[in-house]
Amino acid sequence: MFKKINIKAFGESLSLLLIATIIGAIISFVAQLFIIGAKNIYEFIFNNNDFILTFYIGDTSLNLIPLIVCVPSSILVGLLMYYLKLPRWFGPADTIYAAHHKAGILNLKGGFGSTLASFISISGGASVGIYGPLVHFGATVSSFIRRQKYIPKVPHDIIIGSGVAAAISAGFGAPLAGIIFAHETVLRHFSMKAVAALAIASMVANYSATEIGIVNPPLLLTAIPFEMSDILTSLALIGPLAAFVAIVFMKSMIYLGSIPSKLKILSWQAPIIAGFACGLCGMMFSEILGLGTETLISVITNEQNTVYLFALLVGKLVLTSICIGFGFFGGTFSPALFLGGVLGAIVYQLPMTSVNPDLLSVLAVSGMAAVSSSVIGAPITAIILVLELTGSYEYAIAATLPIVICSFITSRTFGNSLFDKQLTIRGVAITKGREQILLNEVKIENYVNKKFTKFTSKTSIENAFKLLTKEKTTEGYIVSKENIYIGKITLLSLVNKNHSNIVDYTEIKPLIIDPNSSLIFVIKKLSKFVGESIPIVNKKTSEMIGIISENDVLKAYLDISEEINQIEKH
Repeated sequence: MFKKINIKAFGESLSLLLIATIIGAIISFVAQLFIIGAKNIYEFIFNNNDFILTFYIGDTSLNLIPLIVCVPSSILVGLLMYYLKLPRWFGPADTIYAAHHKAGILNLKGGFGSTLASFISISGGASVGIYGPLVHFGATVSSFIRRQKYIPKVPHDIIIGSGVAAAISAGFGAPLAGIIFAHETVLRHFSMKAVAALAIASMVANYSATEIGIVNPPLLLTAIPFEMSDILTSLALIGPLAAFVAIVFMKSMIYLGSIPSKLKILSWQAPIIAGFACGLCGMMFSEILGLGTETLISVITNEQNTVYLFALLVGKLVLTSICIGFGFFGGTFSPALFLGGVLGAIVYQLPMTSVNPDLLSVLAVSGMAAVSSSVIGAPITAIILVLELTGSYEYAIAATLPIVICSFITSRTFGNSLFDKQLTIRGVAITKGREQILLNEVKIENYVNKKFTKFTSKTSIENAFKLLTKEKTTEGYIVSKENIYIGKITLLSLVNKNHSNIVDYTEIKPLIIDPNSSLIFVIKKLSKFVGESIPIVNKKTSEMIGIISENDVLKAYLDISEEINQIEKH
């Protein structure tokens, strides 16, 4: 017999798919405007032979255009941060947090402000990525749409994931990679409901971006047949080298990101320093500016001088770290692809590598996949992306070995990804799962029991003993007329005591918890607690709010666990 259809659940699923369709179309359109606009402006400024201002130092010619453009663009980014009161750029880390956050709300001003600042940064020559801004913009728009009154209440994490999938699909022309990336990096769990919505959003975005002919995939490559045995040694070498590059890259960005605050440089002023760095570097070595797409394609398809490749690798790593660390707005995915591609080309130059020139692209693509997989924490996405960009099963299989090695090393020496590390620095343990985030967000005041046995400082021991016995509790609390916490007493402490002042028998150094404490904080405290209840006291006013027991904490924990189970089983 057929199962009876739940009309309400069917309606919710249909609404979810409809919203995902709308999100896919909107995100795709905006993503293409962003990509086309930023790339065309950059190309016009930095790759225009008619737009060169040269001066000479001895026999060395320097183009002043990068300095003239990069510094003003950094000032614009700084002013945007100042007037919009943006403390930093909002990116994938914020998206991941929002997906696991109970409310799932992304700041609209922060999302649009970051997108505009990213557009200025990229078109103005900053060495930053284009996909991080698109991911966060897609998530921000999706979150905003969900909050509208006329929109059915559907799971916020799936809606956010749909926006992310659409952004990746539109940007790369890779719908499968968009679906996997949203699951792997953002949602971090798989469900049929989520798969359907993400797939719809991703396919609609891809159709809008490619089939209609708005833009072509940025790195579409032609697959070349090869024997795996010819490159196995090189692939095994790329893995640990890619891990080294990825770790240095991520640590550099985090370290340089801490410098402005240490030097007491205001957040809106920091990008100007990065602007000068881009301008000076661009005068001498313009290949490391911007997205570097054309340079990367050249590295992948044509054999280059080894010294030149090393210069590209070091220069791009350092400049991108400065740009991200000092406040330029933009992503890290594109720079990671660039670094990995150059690394693969360097490995190709090594003596143990086959001289077959066709293998250059295989090693370069494998390097791209390995480094980027560790930076964004998405090894499966990287494999699927290689498959979609090359159309070659063999390329994807070849990239798998360095991806696995690289991910294994970085996850154990650095962490799962740059985004996870950024959240950890902000005090969010995303690696511990959705449960830990919710437990950290839930305030203990929501579970406080305001009914407890009260005494005054003048209560006699005899009366206190009788009241505790009558109310069948072993603990009571002494408070003033203004409900100010004085102390905690136990039934055991009053046995065979004759002293008239009950205050003399209060518990020494009792555990006291502020009502604003998180549930996870209380759970950790309970691991060493012995007793019936814990006083909840406002640390600023010393007012006693109530008590909480181990049973109350257990109930709160079970409520959170059940909420997560309901989310993830769908």
